[in-house]
Amino acid sequence: MSGERKRVLLLVALGLAGTVAVVLLIGQAAHYAELLKQLRSATPGWLVLCAAGETLAYGGFVISYQAMAAVSGGPRLRAPIVVRVVALSFGAFSVATAAGGLSVDFWALREAGEPAGRASARVIALETLRWAVLALATCAAGIVVLLGVGHHVTWIVPVAWLVVTALCFAGGLAVSAARRRDRFTMTSGGRLRRALGIAVAALVYIRQLISGPRDLRLRAVGGAALFWAGELLSAWAALRAFGVHVALAPLLVGYTTGYVATGLPLPVGGAGGVDAALTGGFVLAGAPLGSALLGAVAFRVFSFWIPALGALLSVATMRGLRERLREVAEARREGLSARVSEPPAAGSPPPG
Repeated sequence: MSGERKRVLLLVALGLAGTVAVVLLIGQAAHYAELLKQLRSATPGWLVLCAAGETLAYGGFVISYQAMAAVSGGPRLRAPIVVRVVALSFGAFSVATAAGGLSVDFWALREAGEPAGRASARVIALETLRWAVLALATCAAGIVVLLGVGHHVTWIVPVAWLVVTALCFAGGLAVSAARRRDRFTMTSGGRLRRALGIAVAALVYIRQLISGPRDLRLRAVGGAALFWAGELLSAWAALRAFGVHVALAPLLVGYTTGYVATGLPLPVGGAGGVDAALTGGFVLAGAPLGSALLGAVAFRVFSFWIPALGALLSVATMRGLRERLREVAEARREGLSARVSEPPAAGSPPPG
């Protein structure tokens, strides 16, 4: 067994231990006898829908990734390549690094010929777009909750989402505006200055996506929306498996609030911490503590653990994937050389 695979297996074991610890701690508050009762009365059929939701989310991520990679002259990756990259991003390699699947996405773009700065900006742009779609949907759900529809959620949570989302959008639009972006995207300066430049470049990519070809925009935004629809379906089905029905608006507010923990660079894919955060989010949405805990664990089995364990099988195919990505890079170089050496069209002015 390779050293990398041993390392991943060790981290998976540590992640499982973290999840078990969270279950034991929260389970004590929820009363173990009640948890066992809910487990015995669970309806496993709902877990099929849980798996279907994650499959839908996976497909949406592939579509959005492929579109964002191609924005503004980026690499045009064929669907089979993106499927393999996303499989690694969702799986064991996200366990093996604190940066999670983002490091896999960066690696893939670099192998496909993108310079490091642009690859970083594209990865950040993809994540920013995904979270922007989720934040807007959560704000809409927050307004519905504030109007008194569905389970009552503490008013401060939806209000916080409305305020923070508005500030983030306003700040992003301000720093990426055409008259300001150049001063932020300069590559000179210290580490923080360069990091800010990459972040602003990511926002510029999103602007170029929105104003670019309609097909590319629909695939990027639609793929992100499909991802969250699949995730939400999976979360809803996980709760239904333990007899809890939660209305869509409070579920979306609670899910997003708990899911924020997955955006942190936590080790071992956030195992334990994310389970606890999602449990809290489901309780916020109206689920009893015991059902929220079991639903969160079931959701994580399909959204994290099955992809993580399945991606271990992909380690052996890394060399083949690298070769396919390098073929993309070589084709891009050849295409660029052809365009540079192409003679000017008849009637065009000579170079000055």
